[in-house]
Amino acid sequence: MPVKFVGKAKLTKQGQVTLPFEAREDLNIRPDEDVYWYMVDGHLVVVKDLVSIEELEKLIKKRK
Repeated sequence: MPVKFVGKAKLTKQGQVTLPFEAREDLNIRPDEDVYWYMVDGHLVVVKDLVSIEELEKLIKKRK
């Protein structure tokens, strides 16, 4: 899967971020669903499904 830009978001004073519409649509993320955040080499990665650190590392290496 190639890298795809899906929009930008602004962090509120309360630390909240709105997930861009295109990302929600492409990943079929509905209101009240969870998303998961990981730090990878200084980059913030958001995923729909909870994965282990090892699995995430394999996915990233596979796509490089």
